[in-house]
Amino acid sequence: MNLMRYSLTLALGILTQISIAQVTSSHPLSSNGIGTYDSGANAITSALGNVNSVWIDSTNVNFFNPSSYSRLSKGNTLLSLGLDSRFSFYQQLDVSEFKTSTMFDHFSLAFKTSKRSGLAFGLKPYSNVGYEFSQSVYTGIDSIRYTYAGRGNLQDAFLGFAFSPISSSRSNLSLGANVSYLFGFVSNERKSELLNADASPGGLSLDLTRLSAFHYELGIHYEQRIGKRNMLLVGFTVDPEQDFNGSIENSLYTSANINAPSIYDTVFSNTTPGSVKALTTYEVGLKYKYFFKETKRKATTRRPNITLAASYSASQGIESKFEDSEDWQIGPSNCWSIGLSYAPETRLFENVATLKVLEKLNYRVGYFQRTLPFDAGGVKYLDRGTTFGIGIPILAQMSLSSLNLAFVLGERGTGVDSDLREQYIGFKFGMVFSPSNFEKWFRKRKLD
Repeated sequence: MNLMRYSLTLALGILTQISIAQVTSSHPLSSNGIGTYDSGANAITSALGNVNSVWIDSTNVNFFNPSSYSRLSKGNTLLSLGLDSRFSFYQQLDVSEFKTSTMFDHFSLAFKTSKRSGLAFGLKPYSNVGYEFSQSVYTGIDSIRYTYAGRGNLQDAFLGFAFSPISSSRSNLSLGANVSYLFGFVSNERKSELLNADASPGGLSLDLTRLSAFHYELGIHYEQRIGKRNMLLVGFTVDPEQDFNGSIENSLYTSANINAPSIYDTVFSNTTPGSVKALTTYEVGLKYKYFFKETKRKATTRRPNITLAASYSASQGIESKFEDSEDWQIGPSNCWSIGLSYAPETRLFENVATLKVLEKLNYRVGYFQRTLPFDAGGVKYLDRGTTFGIGIPILAQMSLSSLNLAFVLGERGTGVDSDLREQYIGFKFGMVFSPSNFEKWFRKRKLD
């Protein structure tokens, strides 16, 4: 077994184990609705301030804009995996707490199907819930501890296709779509426990929301080369308004020992069918790439380039419709993003033997500001951060494989001192595996 296949098997095994027992979030705001939505970024676009709709590249799988699949390199299958971690410091008045969260980000496989088309499939997150906090109240005789906790996530198993009606060395127009199956559950529970008692009696209220429905999203981009050194790309993605079938299970339990679920007594349990309506979400972006003049250095030639990208995304919100149940509604949100990337060498394979280590890397930096669909006393929550990262190509045997690291220093809050504030450090690790030129996957072999 060669090194590429061994690394691929190891990575799949590790990420499978992580995805089974992942802690998907750590913010109390994820208790709203079906949780916090995925920001729409992998390790590459995360380092660029979460610019997604225009980051079209033949060396990575951009499943947030399905029109990108037609731009993959011919004969190179790309397998993309990701891991997302966050270290958060929460503060409200004189109370503070430190939390960590880790989640499996995505799995996707993409390849070219013809000169003008490409295909991709995989699994990516849609939303997630993950929090736990508690408070104790003294009743005069005993103390009661109230614990609020949530968990779960919704996943998108997608199949995407893209086609380029215009494809030349100077111009490219591509259209694409993802069709997927959305599934999973999120739960919110409220537990009360009588302290200073021998058996810890108490009660538990549990709300469990399940969704299972088909889902689709569309993407388009147009790229135009201007002269020898300039390239401009405009991209647009839209997730149209859709209804997702689901159900809400409301249950109430009491127990002589709230820490022993096997002896719970059910007060009532009721399942209500209905649907969740996700209103329209879209993103529009612009990318400009400049190729510097070639510079001679000894027996080699350097061809650096720099890329600037910006995008705006907006969501109209989400609402529920469940029979005989209290419905909820989440308002609109939006995000501004900007990213800058610098590559010291455009043609890595030609000069790989003479390049220094730092000349092989891709350097990325960005900034974003997101208005969240939550407020405190009428003041909206803001999420903003500075991002940076690097791309490390794996150049052995002429492969398009790479490792991508992204970091974010961010803050989430209303700006009011008495409200909850989160300061966090985020880390994303992405892997793109591709067979070398000597080991093509899905190769058609012919006999002479």
